[in-house]
Amino acid sequence: MIAVLTGIAGTMMAQGLDEKYATDLLPVGTKVPDLIDPNDSIHHIDDFRGRCVVLDFFATWCSDCRKDLPEMKKLYMQYDMEGVEFLGVSFDTDFSVLQNFMDKEKLPWRVISDLKKMKESKMAKDYHIKWIPTMYLLDTEGRVLLATVEIDKLKAKLAELKKANQLVAPELAGQDHAPQYPGGVQELIRFLSNNIKYPVLAEKYGVEGRVLVNFFVETNGTVSGMKVLKTEFKDRLSDKKFSKYSETDKLSMREKAEELLKEEALRVVKKMENWEPALRRGEKVRVRYTLPISFKLR
Repeated sequence: MIAVLTGIAGTMMAQGLDEKYATDLLPVGTKVPDLIDPNDSIHHIDDFRGRCVVLDFFATWCSDCRKDLPEMKKLYMQYDMEGVEFLGVSFDTDFSVLQNFMDKEKLPWRVISDLKKMKESKMAKDYHIKWIPTMYLLDTEGRVLLATVEIDKLKAKLAELKKANQLVAPELAGQDHAPQYPGGVQELIRFLSNNIKYPVLAEKYGVEGRVLVNFFVETNGTVSGMKVLKTEFKDRLSDKKFSKYSETDKLSMREKAEELLKEEALRVVKKMENWEPALRRGEKVRVRYTLPISFKLR
């Protein structure tokens, strides 16, 4: 009973964030105002017409903003290639601090700021920002679809729009997509199945799992910069047939097998034929791609 009550309380707290901090935000359907940077340059919302837009109001000194940042990066990686525009709006007052933060965090989206405190910022006033992080999701006409301080609601709304094919206007459909293997996923699976050779020692030692290989797909479709991003392995060295080996020997055997599996994964990736490059805003772009390669014992 205690666990159940705790879960309910946690849910109520999460649901209450918007009720507490987002009550004065621009309502759904509102055509949002333009944004202005420190040089009084106007960033017209109509420049993004035809694409959904995520506006992320934040500051480097905001702990809740930093807490949400990893999830925002994931959303960018997922939806940038779907055509969604991401724009950060900072309430920092020191440009060097903001620039250092963007460099350190490698923010992939554009960030603007009028370098004024939130209480003094025209952008904060125009968008009714009294709490950060605050996120707006705009439709393809620049109207509010969602105004929230909860990134999980942004995530859910984006997923809903993707399912309904509403992330970009129909006339822009097809201008943005991730890199694609010739023939699609099934051809990629067939290629891997036909070309992976299970290392003899790895099979002998009962080591299996998967290797996540990260690489660039260049604008001409070639792959480059292959590296192992992560591995997930398990072994059967605790089986009776390996009981004659010491723990040190078993560790050495597993390490050798893992190295062989990583080498094989990289070999196969290098052997792949050219991909169809990614398109962003209708232009071919160089992007990173992560491919999981599984090794399964019979």
